[in-house]
Amino acid sequence: MSMSLERRISIFFLILFMVPFLIFLSIEGKLLKNESLYPLFYQIAEILSLIIAIYYFSKIGRVWRGWLGWLFVVLSLVLLFIADSIWNFYAIFKGEEAPFPGISDIFYMLFYVFAFVFLIYFIRLLRLEFDVSEKFLILLISLIFLVLLVQGILIPVLRSQEMTILSKILNIFYIVGDFILIILAFMLIVKLWGGKVAKNYSYFILAVSLTTIADILFVYIFRDYGISNWADIFYLASFLLLAYSIVRESLLHISK
Repeated sequence: MSMSLERRISIFFLILFMVPFLIFLSIEGKLLKNESLYPLFYQIAEILSLIIAIYYFSKIGRVWRGWLGWLFVVLSLVLLFIADSIWNFYAIFKGEEAPFPGISDIFYMLFYVFAFVFLIYFIRLLRLEFDVSEKFLILLISLIFLVLLVQGILIPVLRSQEMTILSKILNIFYIVGDFILIILAFMLIVKLWGGKVAKNYSYFILAVSLTTIADILFVYIFRDYGISNWADIFYLASFLLLAYSIVRESLLHISK
C-alpha cells in the first residue's frame, strides 16, 4: 500500500512539473502568445505541492526527534512560496517583470536561513563524526564548488557595471547561501548514505543544486530576465523537489 502511495505521489509531482514545463516550451516556441500562462501554472504547481507537503507532514507525531528539523524545511518552503507568489504577481496580473531587488527577496533570504537551521539541527542531532577519508572528500567537494563559484559567479558579479550595489549583495548572498546549503547537505548524505532517509536528503541537495543553477542563470541574464525564462524551470523543479522530500520523509514516520 505504501509503495503504491509513493508511486502515485511521484507521478503527481512529475505532472506538476511537466504541465508548466510544456506550457513554457509552447511559449518559447511561439505556440502560445499569453506569457502569463506559465507563471500562473507555476504558482498552481507550487501551491498544490505545498498543500500536499503540509498535509503529510501534519500527520507525523511530534514525539519523533527529527520533527522539529523538518518543520524548518516546511517553513522554508512556505517562505519560498510567498517569495515566488510576490515575484509572479507582476507577471500574472501586470504582465511585466518583477523588480529586483524587491519585496520577494526578503522571503527568499529567509528561506536560506530556515534551510540552514534545518541542516545544522540534524548535524547536531545526529552528532556526526567524520573519519579522515570522509573529511578529505567533503573538503575536496567544497574546494571544487568554491573555485567554480568564485571564478564563474562571484568575480563576474563584483565586476558587473550593470548591477547596483544592492543587486550585487543579493546575488552574492544567494550564491554563497547555495554553496553552504549544498556542503551541509552533502555532509549529511556522506553519513546516511545507503538508506531511505539518505534519499530524502539527496532530494534536498538536488533541489539546492537546481537553485544554484537557476541563480547562476539569473546572474547572467539579469538584464533580460523577462516574465519567464529557463531559470524559472530550475526554480520550479527545486521547489517541487523540496516539497517531495518533505512528503517522502513524512511517509517514513507516519503512524500506521
